[in-house]
Amino acid sequence: MNKWIKRSYHCRLTIIKNGNSSYIQSHRGQPYLAYIITSTDRRFNSTYKELTNALPRFFNIICKQSVLHNDSRIMGHGQVNVLSLILTHISIWDEIGSRSENELGENNWVFVFEDDIGVVTATAVRRLYRKIDARRNYAIPANIVAKTIEEGLKLAKNDGILYLGMCGPVFMDNATTIQYSRDRLIQFRRGLYFCTHAIAYTKWRARRLWSDLATYGLFHREIGSDTIAREWQRLSKTYPLSAATNIHWPPGTGHYGLFFQDRGKHPSIIQGWV
Repeated sequence: MNKWIKRSYHCRLTIIKNGNSSYIQSHRGQPYLAYIITSTDRRFNSTYKELTNALPRFFNIICKQSVLHNDSRIMGHGQVNVLSLILTHISIWDEIGSRSENELGENNWVFVFEDDIGVVTATAVRRLYRKIDARRNYAIPANIVAKTIEEGLKLAKNDGILYLGMCGPVFMDNATTIQYSRDRLIQFRRGLYFCTHAIAYTKWRARRLWSDLATYGLFHREIGSDTIAREWQRLSKTYPLSAATNIHWPPGTGHYGLFFQDRGKHPSIIQGWV
């Protein structure tokens, strides 16, 4: 059997009892649509649990199966993992752009997560701030992730895209133009980023993204979804806003923001199909 041929797959959700009694939801009252791009039940369930524990009732989660490795568009190519991921992202952009106003309701943002993410907890944020200044008692709210997302969406409303986690950022702003959350704890910055593991899009941005990428011929020149996205940012001088750029977690990994690729749990699907 060809090792790249994937069996028929349906996202099977393990019933997860959420022990977190706090009630967090979007400020508009209606959960945001959120896709999880997934390759296995185990990875989907892990990511689902991570999101619902950190942000209970915040998302209406949709399971998005990665493009199969025996798909005719990528079969026989040496980089099937990479191509599967970018084709899945393209499919999601198309779906977001095609959704009706009734489906989106009052929330015109849709979230896309890859199935290897972890979420930085309020406890971890407190630990980080204690290292910054042990003498100061920082008041870190329990719902800091939700608050940061909501503030970021407002700041990025004219961009139609918000990075919630990033790798290897090159920031284009300076100390005088960095934006801060209302409590001054969280930074929002503009720049160039790798990684596509946690991004929010508006309908209009998702609809335009495919044509914008095609305009620059990136699908012929680059291959990975993260590299393609970064090249689009550079060539178009579209420097997206990113949330929580002053949160570096896990330390020493090159990840910034409140959502990171949890390599302790999940090897990269770019490296191998697990």
